[in-house]
Amino acid sequence: MNRLTRNILLTTIAVAALWGAPAYAQMTEGSTGNGEAPRGAPLDDIGSTKPIDVPKVEEGASRAAPVLDEAAALQSYSVLTKSRDGKETRSDPSAALKGIVIKSLEGGAGKKADAGSSPQSGADPAITEGEEASRQVFGTDDRVQVKNTKVYPFTTIGFIQGKAKDGFSSCSGTLIGPRTVLTAAHCLYSHEDKAWLEDVMYVPSLNGSTGDDAPFGAYPYESLNVVEGYVANYQGSYDSVVPWDLGIITLVDPIGNNLGYLQGSHYDDLTDFTANIVGYPGDKPMGTMWRTTCDVIAEAISEDIFTYDCDTYPGSSGSSVYFYDSASKQRIITGVNVAESAQSNLAVRLNATYIAWINDLWK
Repeated sequence: MNRLTRNILLTTIAVAALWGAPAYAQMTEGSTGNGEAPRGAPLDDIGSTKPIDVPKVEEGASRAAPVLDEAAALQSYSVLTKSRDGKETRSDPSAALKGIVIKSLEGGAGKKADAGSSPQSGADPAITEGEEASRQVFGTDDRVQVKNTKVYPFTTIGFIQGKAKDGFSSCSGTLIGPRTVLTAAHCLYSHEDKAWLEDVMYVPSLNGSTGDDAPFGAYPYESLNVVEGYVANYQGSYDSVVPWDLGIITLVDPIGNNLGYLQGSHYDDLTDFTANIVGYPGDKPMGTMWRTTCDVIAEAISEDIFTYDCDTYPGSSGSSVYFYDSASKQRIITGVNVAESAQSNLAVRLNATYIAWINDLWK
């Protein structure tokens, strides 16, 4: 059977501004699922799988965005897709997404957003309570293994495996819809190989390296999707494409109806929040799920990325960075863990542009 996957700063064009619109934009609300256990394909032993290297951002590199004209900007937010049958296609941005990008080019980013949308955030109770009381690791390693992966929200977290030219490798991902998995673009497309990964599979709630450790089985993809800018704007180094390191796996089966999924939102005035990251770091026993929390301060948040000192490691790439909204009691994804530098780890922020980009693919 198919085996399971594989590989800032730059501030992009003011792509994220949805000025004049509501103070926040979001994907569909999250779901805890129906509680029924889906049955996927058996999982092969993944002991030989290696985590995808975490891209590193060069210290001192310019964080200024490239200046893009309208045509180049719109191209950057097109979708590159590889279908399961091997067909590669490109889709232009939707009318809604075009409107956001064009608005930002017209100077909308210079306006101050409406106030009042920033969440009341905290650590996820599912992480800080009960038995579940990367390194790039900063100071003491404070990651803790998630031992019961079969309860929500951990049922939304999955192990991604795919085949690159040098063998099988892994990343992390999160269900954000019945068939939609959010991850990093470098988990789906390799600049080194100039090719998509092959035989990509998604394994929700994996808790070890053997088939017996996959409580719900493994699931094939219908399509792999990345932001076109991640490929088209590559100039020989990861620094040139950090703002576009976002990917979506569309699954064949709607397992999110059973296992649940998280939602993502963009808050124009996002300020200090407590980040939660759950994934599959490669310095831990292969296929085991680990969680960590840390504070993200307002000064570390830009329209396109934010930084933090949560402990991560290769294999954690693609993990969602989310907060627990204590008012709505919802878990809200604000970014995707993608890279590291000597001083911090980094996430691509789910700005308004990316919420619209994801909504175009949501299934």
